Amino acid sequence: MNADDLLRRMAHTLKREIGPAIADEYPKTQAFMAGVVLEKLARQLELAPLHAAAESADIAALLSALGELLAPVVVPAALTVALVALARTRDQTALSGLVGALYETRTALGAELFDCTLGRVRETLRAGIDRQLAYAA
Repeated sequence: MNADDLLRRMAHTLKREIGPAIADEYPKTQAFMAGVVLEKLARQLELAPLHAAAESADIAALLSALGELLAPVVVPAALTVALVALARTRDQTALSGLVGALYETRTALGAELFDCTLGRVRETLRAGIDRQLAYAA
C-alpha cells in the first residue's frame, strides 16, 4: 500500500468510524478535522510526481521565453547570475532570486522589457499556485 492510500484509509476511519463514536462535540470535530487534513496530505502526495514534472516543464519554458525576450539586449550581470542559477537548480529559491534580480535591474532593462519579463515570470508562478490549489481546495 502506498502512502496516499494509507492516509486516505486513516482519514476514512477518523471521519466515518471514530468521529461518530465520540459523544463530545469538540473531540468529534477534532477527529473529523484530522480526517480532512489526512485527505489533503494524501492528495498532495498523490499529485507530487505530476506537479514536479509540471514545475520542471514550466521552468524550462520560462528559461526559453526569457532567452528570447532578452536576446536583443545586453543582460545585466545580476540578471545573468539569476538566470544561470535558475537553469542550474530549477527550484523555487532560484525563481525567487530571479524576481529579485529583475527588480534590481529594472532601470537597466527599461520599463517595457522589465514588464514583459516579469509578466512571463508571473505566469510561471501562477501555474505553481494553481497546482497547489488542486489539493488545497
